[in-house]
Amino acid sequence: MNLSGEIMSKKYGYAFMMIFLFMQIPFAQQISVLKDNISIHQLDNGLQVLLIENQALPMTGVNVVVKTGSAYETFANSGMSHMLEHLLFNGTVTRTQKELYDQVDEIGGYNNANTGEYFTNFMMVTPAEYIRQGMEIQADMLFNSTLPEENFKKEKGIVMEEIAASLVKPEEQMERNIQGVLYAGHALSLPVLGTYSAIEHMNRDQVYRFYKNNYTPNNMIMSVIGCFNKDEMLRLIHDIYGKYAPGEVLRPENPKMRIGFDKIPAVENNKNQIFHRFYDGENAHIQLFFKLPEDMLSSFFDLLNLYFESAIITLENELKNRFPEIVNSARANIRQNPVINYLELDLSLRNMNRISDMSDYAVQLMRQLTIQFSAETLNDEISRRKTEFLKNLEKPHMFGIYNAQRMAEGGIEEVLNSYQAESVMQSAARLSGFQITQPEYVVIHYPQAVDTAIAGKAGKVETMLYNESPDMPALIVRKNPSGSLLAIHYMITHKAPLESKYGKDAAKILHECIGLRLNSAENKKKSSRFGLTYVVNDNPAIPMDNIYLHADFGYLRAEGLAEETDQAVAFLNETLLNFMPTREEYEKALSAIVRSSPMMGMGNKAKDLFDKLVEENIYHATPFSQNTETPAFEKLVEFSREYWRPDNMIIAVVSPFDPIIVKEWYSGFRSEKNRREFYKRYDLHYKINEQPVVVEKQAGGEQSYLYWGFIKPIKEEDKPALHALSLVLADRIVFDIREKQGMAYRMTADIDIHGDYAAFAIDMGTRPANVDILLPQFPGLFTAKLIEDLTEDELRKSINMYLGRMMFRRLSSINQGYYLSHSLYFYDDMKYDEDSLDKLKNIRLEQVKAAAVKYLQPENPVKIVVR
Repeated sequence: MNLSGEIMSKKYGYAFMMIFLFMQIPFAQQISVLKDNISIHQLDNGLQVLLIENQALPMTGVNVVVKTGSAYETFANSGMSHMLEHLLFNGTVTRTQKELYDQVDEIGGYNNANTGEYFTNFMMVTPAEYIRQGMEIQADMLFNSTLPEENFKKEKGIVMEEIAASLVKPEEQMERNIQGVLYAGHALSLPVLGTYSAIEHMNRDQVYRFYKNNYTPNNMIMSVIGCFNKDEMLRLIHDIYGKYAPGEVLRPENPKMRIGFDKIPAVENNKNQIFHRFYDGENAHIQLFFKLPEDMLSSFFDLLNLYFESAIITLENELKNRFPEIVNSARANIRQNPVINYLELDLSLRNMNRISDMSDYAVQLMRQLTIQFSAETLNDEISRRKTEFLKNLEKPHMFGIYNAQRMAEGGIEEVLNSYQAESVMQSAARLSGFQITQPEYVVIHYPQAVDTAIAGKAGKVETMLYNESPDMPALIVRKNPSGSLLAIHYMITHKAPLESKYGKDAAKILHECIGLRLNSAENKKKSSRFGLTYVVNDNPAIPMDNIYLHADFGYLRAEGLAEETDQAVAFLNETLLNFMPTREEYEKALSAIVRSSPMMGMGNKAKDLFDKLVEENIYHATPFSQNTETPAFEKLVEFSREYWRPDNMIIAVVSPFDPIIVKEWYSGFRSEKNRREFYKRYDLHYKINEQPVVVEKQAGGEQSYLYWGFIKPIKEEDKPALHALSLVLADRIVFDIREKQGMAYRMTADIDIHGDYAAFAIDMGTRPANVDILLPQFPGLFTAKLIEDLTEDELRKSINMYLGRMMFRRLSSINQGYYLSHSLYFYDDMKYDEDSLDKLKNIRLEQVKAAAVKYLQPENPVKIVVR
């Protein structure tokens, strides 16, 4: 088939080039050329396509951005884009919902979606050999979904659970209030999830009309990242997606509600007005919103964010010095969209005294700011952007997630331009001399207290462990000959006993100090050419970051370009060896930790109580005393001497270089003195209860929380079969409660193994009305009868689905470093993780059924209810 007349291709500029006198350079000199592995195309039906080949990846991802989201809705259909996202997983003309799930699981695929203001993004990632099947399933969902009436009520229940889960968060309450002020009269004032009222009154036919109006090829942008051949992929896209007809996308007309890219009508009476709002937090906040220029490149706002990373520290200190009794912390945030842009200054307050004087002084300080960037800073930003781009190419779904908004708002070119040196330099020129003016809006939030080197790159993937000297780290080196990134994962061990000795959050404070040192102006000057980026502390708000939420280790993730790698490692070794914080770093770290948690005291108290009760009733108490004191500077220095030392580390390096070469780079990375004390490895241990446990508490709020389960000793040889049984039970139980009954948004139902014990349990949040319906069901969900009809095909589907997800988590080089380190520390075998997945792959049906008969006999269950 000759596609030249049907698929049009064009190439645009993409390179990272330094331009120091940008405004004086003629346009022709700004043009650069795409790399050979990147191309842009458009089908005759209007579907735009970005292809990025990466032959080193074992998987291929197809992301389709549909240009519809909450910015195109009204009060009447608020949340319809998000509701439709859910419904597209419920069946098509040729596939039932179960067949959709099963067929994705059978190929080890990842099929998911997310919705924003201007987009609904669909992600399909599969092993490269199965991408055709994955694309066929995705296209079927996008163009042939039936939105079955019998599933509609259930999906409404799930979405309402999701809304309920969000509304218990004080920060979400605050965000909704702010959107209502800044974007009054525009659809941007509405939540992406929708409102209770709109979802409750929504019917299937309304959503189906919305679906057919918006889900047309000419309203979509596709990106394909991973292992494929360009010409073959174009044929696949044409055959699978090209057969669908374009359509006319009609947008709603409402004189009282602007949508999309429409500008908000000027309401002069609202400007400079103070808006008073309330939320379920503990601290009062005053938020000042300064209008920013329109029609700027995304790098303009990125650079402004970069500037305020340091400027906000100075501004906070100035405010605290002048008003120590009022100001708790300061935070700056850029709110960018195609309609209007704002710089937000958010001040967390200890009390409301002299608030007018304090806010006037804050405005004065903001207006005095002079925004300038050194050549070194711009170099760093350009290198960082290149590193981020390459990192996202290792995780196809994340490329889709991070770039969906840019694609929907500015097209493919906006995505590619955002990574160019030219855009950084142009934005820097426009920011030079930019002055902040008076705030356009002021919002005060009142708390409503709630009681309740180049050699060595050839060859195959190879992994080596070097653990030969007691004064050196255990060094794991993985060679990825196709890689372009350097990834170094530092795991620092025995955190739990050392924090018990020296103070609460000692590791977090020390890691923040290390981040400050690595990102200091002096070190940035040395390291900018390596494109190094760092993560020094975990973030509980990021779901996939939960692999780090463990009491007994800390970490440092360093990622950069695999160029001048020996010098990059030498720089890190010099900076990190025998690290000791300065008093100034200590004080800045404490301040940064407060700023990074602007919503302190705004957690979900019912959920916190629930988690505490679960921990108390299923785990043995920690062997360490709880030290609740924040360490003073002198204590932190002592902590650093015992904790931050090479012989207390596991370092995993993933790069294109031979292990023996990498090993030499660390030959001088040794502890100066022997350890004073040796500590045992710490992990959670389940406890066996001698009688049933029932705990019920009242806490208030939008959701209740339920735990039901029992704990049993298990045999080592049964662990793979129990793992497989856990996957099957999770599929069946979650499908029943979530998909059939619509009584949960997020929940877990599994068999969790710690050492020689396993917990068979359900853990979930639900609306209070569902509690007494669900509780009687739980005991019958962990019995061998539940899987009597289990077939080999269903078992294989569950296992392949899990293996696909695990492969998904291990795509990035830095995550591979984590799993290698975790296996070595907790199991004394760096291959434990990989071997466990291999054992699971080989489990058979009779082994799973035998494990069910042996273990699915509840004894002394634990029931915890927080209503």
